[in-house]
Amino acid sequence: MNKTKKSPNKGKSKKALIRNIAILFLSVVLLISGVGCVYADQMLGRINFVPLEDPVSKVETAPIFQEGTASGDTSAQAGVLGGLYHDDAITNILVMGVDDYQPNDPGRSDSMMLVSVDSRHKKLKLTSFMRDMYVAIPGHGSQRLNVAYASGGPQLSVSTIEANFGTDIDRFVLIDYASFSKIVDKLGGVTMTITSGEAKLINQNSGDSRRNLSAGTFLLSGKQALYYSRIRAIGDDFERTERQRKVFSSIVNKFKTASLGTINQALYDILPLVTTNMTKNEVLNMATNALTYLNYPVSQNRIPANNEYTSQRVSIGGSPADVLVPDLEKCQKTVADFIYESDLPSKTYQGK
Repeated sequence: MNKTKKSPNKGKSKKALIRNIAILFLSVVLLISGVGCVYADQMLGRINFVPLEDPVSKVETAPIFQEGTASGDTSAQAGVLGGLYHDDAITNILVMGVDDYQPNDPGRSDSMMLVSVDSRHKKLKLTSFMRDMYVAIPGHGSQRLNVAYASGGPQLSVSTIEANFGTDIDRFVLIDYASFSKIVDKLGGVTMTITSGEAKLINQNSGDSRRNLSAGTFLLSGKQALYYSRIRAIGDDFERTERQRKVFSSIVNKFKTASLGTINQALYDILPLVTTNMTKNEVLNMATNALTYLNYPVSQNRIPANNEYTSQRVSIGGSPADVLVPDLEKCQKTVADFIYESDLPSKTYQGK
């Protein structure tokens, strides 16, 4: 175990995996774009592609990953589409982490992050949605947000977030958590600063035979990083969300500095654990500008934000449950202001 001197980073959470993979997914296509058409097709063939469902709205939108300018002339349109904010120059991708995903069994997910590739404002925006929010799930009544995935897979998760928070979601990506350890190990580990309490839990529960962690900054293995990201015995879900932001930076920096050969082997192992309703052409189109996207400044957000929810105990399935009841009006404004900034769509979207 290598101990290094670096500025403090405190944590990880399961949602950290989502953050890591969100950027990794962009990095995936960056690599693919540079290795030739035949090889690119072979690599893309390792991803699990699922078909797009017919949109509820009959208005045809422009292809995703359009270019735009802030408050300027642009061919990328913006407007309100089916009651949802939509901007052709901002591609919203819901990234979800799942355990044991199979085509006929969605598995379990309590990690949801909206990745907004914002070419209008030249930013990459990450919005975490807390799994314990008590919201209306279309066709299923009021439940915790993560029940949407268990009840109807990624499509229902998308519909639920759209219905409650008012922003159009273009695509989704599912990541099997089994990929996380492989990612970290292929990249040679990730450097994180941990507390004595976190170190003790990692030593006891990560499954890594090396149990010599203590308070300080360490290079964590895949198993250690995976367990670190799932610690629930320390802090609450808000603290786990904070940890994920720090883990994100570590993964991204490691990925950016890895050799092409290292990235290539990592992708070969990881891609079969990725499922998306993006098409191959859309992934390749994203690859064209992937380097640009990866160099956008990263902005981060959490829903609900402070003072936008109340903690309540409700009855779910006849049993008491502690939930976060969001103030939807405030949350919708927070989401819209964060993603669209001063260019909040106001007119009806007219289609491409």
